[in-house]
Amino acid sequence: MDRKLASERGAEQKALAARWSIATEAMEALAGARSLEAITHVLRAFARRAVGADGIAVVLRDEDQCHYIAEDSMEPLWAGQRFPASSCVSGWAMENNRTAVIPDVFDDERVPVEAYRTTFVRSMVMVPIGGVEPIAALGAYWSEFAQPTDNEIALLEALARAASTALENGRLFASLEALNEQLERRVRERTAELERSQDSLRQVQKLDMLGQLTGHVAHDFNNLLMPIVGGLDLILSGKRTPESIERHATIAMQAAESAQTLVQRLLTFARRQPLTAKAVDLPDLLGGMGALLASTLGPRIALSVDLQPLLPPVRADAHQLEVALLNLAVNGRDAMPDGGALSIRAEARQSRLPSVLAPGRYVCLTVSDTGAGMTPAVRAAAMEPFFTTKPSGHGTGLGLSMVHGLAAQLGGTVEIDSVVGQGTSVRLWLPVERAPAERPDPPVVEEGAKARSGRVLLVDDNDLVRNSTREMLVEMGYEVVDTDRAERALGMIESGDRPDILITDHIMPGMTGVELALRLRADHPQIALLIISGYEGVDLIAPDITRLSKPFRQNHLQACIAAARAQAA
Repeated sequence: MDRKLASERGAEQKALAARWSIATEAMEALAGARSLEAITHVLRAFARRAVGADGIAVVLRDEDQCHYIAEDSMEPLWAGQRFPASSCVSGWAMENNRTAVIPDVFDDERVPVEAYRTTFVRSMVMVPIGGVEPIAALGAYWSEFAQPTDNEIALLEALARAASTALENGRLFASLEALNEQLERRVRERTAELERSQDSLRQVQKLDMLGQLTGHVAHDFNNLLMPIVGGLDLILSGKRTPESIERHATIAMQAAESAQTLVQRLLTFARRQPLTAKAVDLPDLLGGMGALLASTLGPRIALSVDLQPLLPPVRADAHQLEVALLNLAVNGRDAMPDGGALSIRAEARQSRLPSVLAPGRYVCLTVSDTGAGMTPAVRAAAMEPFFTTKPSGHGTGLGLSMVHGLAAQLGGTVEIDSVVGQGTSVRLWLPVERAPAERPDPPVVEEGAKARSGRVLLVDDNDLVRNSTREMLVEMGYEVVDTDRAERALGMIESGDRPDILITDHIMPGMTGVELALRLRADHPQIALLIISGYEGVDLIAPDITRLSKPFRQNHLQACIAAARAQAA
């Protein structure tokens, strides 16, 4: 008899251990649940086996009702149904935040007897889920009248506590995710704000630079105007031989082309545009800056450029790099009020790099002057925004900080060496770009009769420019009709007077040249379009329309007409 009792007791202990093992597995699953759906899924999968019940149900509080959202049962119970919270056991358990233990469902005032009469349920336990203010309940049901055991109640309550913890964790994680999303949004907004501020600071620095350059450029521009005015004056005097007329005209043309290059560089420098990193050929870039650098430095400062042969292209924004170099040149000039020398050197390096750079190939671009130099304290603060040693009104203190910011954006860095009384060297490190530098395609030039025939509608509000361009076109063999307003040109075309080619200025009163060209491209795509302008932003507004910058020569005009006609063909 004792042996039989011991055997039964051993079997009960094994069964209880198995149930707690199932409950432990369920709790581990609940620890990873982050939503009510996931918690319900775990309870439905484990609770009935853990408690040893004939059925379980998960009930969700929905305002003043109890919604039976899931069940695992020997027979269907109330899944999907709703009952008033005031007249069901789950409502009582949630309202009182207490476990309801019911040995006989037909002998307890908390039980809506009619709802249970048609089911197998004869005894039950209902446990609230959700901490201080329960939002759900877990019920276990048996088909026999009996007092649920302490172990059965303890197992069910343990599962309910784990579910409550999972719900709180889910709420916490949801709050953290919402906070993280808010922080990320604020970081994005702050980053965008900083980028706008940096763009504004760059523009302020460029405007400051333009102000400093005005006097130097005006001096050089007057020098360029002198041979133009003098040569034309001699030609118009009527007392010159054909040879001297040709000589004076040639000199005037050379001066005009130099002035054109200087003006275009200034317009490019002043232009506002986003950072666009691509392959930049330094010899080409510095060659194009020669006249502007020489004008900036003035006649008392000797400029030298020494570039390593076969220098690889760098990854940079050509426009911003020009601004950076011009900033360094201005700083060098201002450090040499009595004259001196400024050198620009460049070499490719793969070793002995600054510690802040990632391994790789770089070009070290060094701008050195023989000026006053910097003290250690000034050198340490030189790249801080708004730091300057110049007198009030002679600098914003943004030059070196902009150079440093540009280098950092491109994956490079800036170093400064300086000795008081000997001069300063600024090393701008830029990463090598593997892709080759872009080179513009040669202009398309038409040949034969087609190149010198056709009807042109010329639009320009400046009488002198319009008359000069008309004379060029007539001499080239075109039939020309001209007007000073885009609206008049559009009216002529809409009335049936359609040209082969439209040549228009951009900035005019009323409708602009770009607006006119875009309208014609949509309504009359067979008309070739050419925009002539001294405004540097046209290529950003309408990049796919052929453009010719003022001033231009006859051969440039003819090449662009050919390109426009090829585009319209």
